[in-house]
Amino acid sequence: MKGNRLAALLIAALVIVGLIAWWAWRTRKPEAPLAQVLYEKNCAVCHGVKGDGQGQAAYVLQPKPRNFRAGKFRLVSSENLQPTREDLFQTISNGMPGTSMPAWAHLAEVDRWALADYVLALDRAAWFDRGIELGYSKPEAEKYAAEMTEPGTPIPIPPEPSPSPQGLRQGRQYYLTACANCHGQNGEGRRDPTWRTAEGFPTWSRNLKEGVFKGGREGKQLYLRFFTGLPGTPMPSGSLPGEQVWRVVQYVQSLSDPAAQEQARIRAEDIVARRVQHLPSGPDDASWDSAEEVRVALMPLWWHEGYVRAVRVKVVHDGQRLALLLAWDDATRDVEGVRQQSFPDGAAVQLTASASPPLFAMGAAGAGVNIWHWKALWSEDRQGFQDVATAFPHMTADAYYGSEKGWKSDPLQDPTYRPAARLHNPMAATERKSVIEDANAAGFGTLSSQAAERQNVAGAALWKDGVWRLQLIRNLDSPEGNDVELRPGGRLSVAFAVWEGSAGDRNGQKSVSIWNNLRLE
Repeated sequence: MKGNRLAALLIAALVIVGLIAWWAWRTRKPEAPLAQVLYEKNCAVCHGVKGDGQGQAAYVLQPKPRNFRAGKFRLVSSENLQPTREDLFQTISNGMPGTSMPAWAHLAEVDRWALADYVLALDRAAWFDRGIELGYSKPEAEKYAAEMTEPGTPIPIPPEPSPSPQGLRQGRQYYLTACANCHGQNGEGRRDPTWRTAEGFPTWSRNLKEGVFKGGREGKQLYLRFFTGLPGTPMPSGSLPGEQVWRVVQYVQSLSDPAAQEQARIRAEDIVARRVQHLPSGPDDASWDSAEEVRVALMPLWWHEGYVRAVRVKVVHDGQRLALLLAWDDATRDVEGVRQQSFPDGAAVQLTASASPPLFAMGAAGAGVNIWHWKALWSEDRQGFQDVATAFPHMTADAYYGSEKGWKSDPLQDPTYRPAARLHNPMAATERKSVIEDANAAGFGTLSSQAAERQNVAGAALWKDGVWRLQLIRNLDSPEGNDVELRPGGRLSVAFAVWEGSAGDRNGQKSVSIWNNLRLE
């Protein structure tokens, strides 16, 4: 009897487990297609999950992310201005230099084609919705969407004539007639408060002398830009004959250094932390001279002329500690951040040891990043806390009440009326153990500083002859669970950010890189 009862219980348990497994399978959430996964990981934070240009980061970006549902694609090669699959693949691969759209060439080719197809699908979905609004049936709306997104005839590009001094003179004359009204007599660009994109955002003409073009500086690309204009912007299509267009293209190319476009291209760089016997003692230590340097291109999230275009990176370790040296050109030393109109220079290093790192923009839920952040103002605080009285030494101040000694004029002696300091906000610290903030993030709005006793990144900065040099040092081993793991032979993903105070950079307005590869020797 006992055996029969146990057997019955076992059968019942198996039936229940089977029913649970069947229900879990029946109600499972289907896996998203590869293209959707790629898009949501790499693109949605700017362009929005639906492709409407309303991603989480859109508010800190200028120019604004493209609204794929509006169908106004900038870089096209067909006569009806509808992008081909190849147009989108090239834009994804090369990015749009001079904007916050990086090149995604580090993704596998098959992934970039998948993203191009997904963007086309978002465009078709918008036309389908418009068809439904017009009263079409679903099959009719699908046909309507397919017709409206079908690329037209490829724009014919005639052979380029041989460059010559006479050709350049002709090109300038054609330029003055067709382009100078917007781009300036000498290509320096213009800002007109009445200029708006199709979405209603302010826009401006590119400074052609900087040599950075959204679609590239290759002759055929510039020819297409003149022929099609930039759909969705005030830049119209040109109306000159083909040979005259080529002369304008050659003249525009002559205005700038051919290397400028390549230097602005954002790509993942390989950085090796060489092993040395002794770490440099500071940013001006001569031993840094022998360390390998890697130039990492940066892109502005909020575009402005004079943005920091690159940071030069050197990394070494001695088996116990890691040292990074960041150097970048900056004509002004901005170290004051007390006045409302003043913003200090700054820099940050973002790290993750994940084999599949999240988007380079502040990590993601379940995929956090470690951030080492320096502000020039904090270096000044080490010499003496910078407060309102520092910026306005002759101001009249109210008295502050102290619970122990009665009325007093120095608020730094009693934090009672300084809530930020009382809550250990690192921005309000009057004494700094280090000029580097060790912080973590797992997506926008999640940045949090590690506790004061867990801050273990040291740093020092030096500005000289228009160049900032910032050294950061941390032990390879760290007891802090949120710190990124550093170990000889290990690999990390590392990204960089720089704030140019004199240009008004602050918070999300900065120049950033994508993920780069860091290997510890």
